[in-house]
Amino acid sequence: MRPTRREFLGTAAALSLSGCLGGTATPTLTVGVVPDVDPDTAIEQNTELAAYLATELDVETELRTAADYAGMVQAMVAGQVDIAYYGGVSYILAHHRAGAKPVAVGSQNGQTEWHSVFIAPSDSDLTGMADVVETASETELVFGDPLSTSGTVMPTYHLRTEYSLHTDAFAQVTHVGAHDATAATVSRTSGVVGALNARIYARLLAEDAVEGVQELWRTPGFPDYPWAVAPSLEATTADAVQTAFTTLDSKGRTDILDQQAVDQYVGVSHDAFTSLETAVEMAGIERGGDG
Repeated sequence: MRPTRREFLGTAAALSLSGCLGGTATPTLTVGVVPDVDPDTAIEQNTELAAYLATELDVETELRTAADYAGMVQAMVAGQVDIAYYGGVSYILAHHRAGAKPVAVGSQNGQTEWHSVFIAPSDSDLTGMADVVETASETELVFGDPLSTSGTVMPTYHLRTEYSLHTDAFAQVTHVGAHDATAATVSRTSGVVGALNARIYARLLAEDAVEGVQELWRTPGFPDYPWAVAPSLEATTADAVQTAFTTLDSKGRTDILDQQAVDQYVGVSHDAFTSLETAVEMAGIERGGDG
C-alpha cells in the first residue's frame, strides 16, 4: 500500500533529521503535533522545531501528526509519542488517559491565554452576536475538530455562559477539522457562522489565505496549546525539553517562534489547565483515566 502524503512527510522529516545527526545509537524522541491546521502544514510548521530539539537534546527526532485530535491523544496512550503539542482539551484528555505532563506554553505579548473568534461572511446580515442569537435557528454553525479547544469546546462554553445559547439552537452544526478549514468554509458559504483560534485567524488574514469574512466576537481568554511529555520520559529529559523550549527566544530562534505564533515559551504545570475541566465536562467529553 502506498504511503499517504502525511505519512511520507512524517517519515521524510525523521529521515532528514536522522541523516543530519548521524549514528544509529543515538536515542530517538518522537514528537507529535495535533492537526490544528491541515496535516501537511502541521508537519511543515514544526520541522525546524524538531531539528532544534534534536540538536539541543542530542537525540534524533521523529515528527508525526494524526488524522484528528483524538488520534494524537491515543498516540500518547499507546506510547507512540514522547513529546506532543496538544490543544488544551486534548491535553486534558491525554493527562487523564496517559499521564501527560505539560512543560511549556507559548506567550504572545506577555499573555499565555488564547481566544476564539466567531466569524461570518463579509456580505452576511450578521454584524454581531446579538444577530447570531436571534437567527440561530436559521444559521449553520461551523466548528473545527470536536476536541479542538478554541475551535469547538470553548466557543461552545462561551455561547452558553455569555449568551445562554446552546449549539442545538442552530439549524445545523458542522465540524470541518482544522481552523483554516473553518475559515475557508465560512468564506464560501452563506447563512453560516464559524469559530476558530484567534491567532490562527490573524495569521490567515496576514497571509491573505482567507478573504470575504468578518469578525463578530472574540471570546474571553483561556489556556491552550501546551507542549507535554509522556510519563515514560525520564525527569532529566523532561527538564531538558522544557529548557529547550523556554530558551528559544534567548537563542534568537524567532523563525521557530513565528511558526508557533508566539513570542516565547514559558514553563507551565497542570494547574494552569484545571479551568478547562469545567468546559470539558459541559461538552460531555469523557476524560477517562483517573477522572
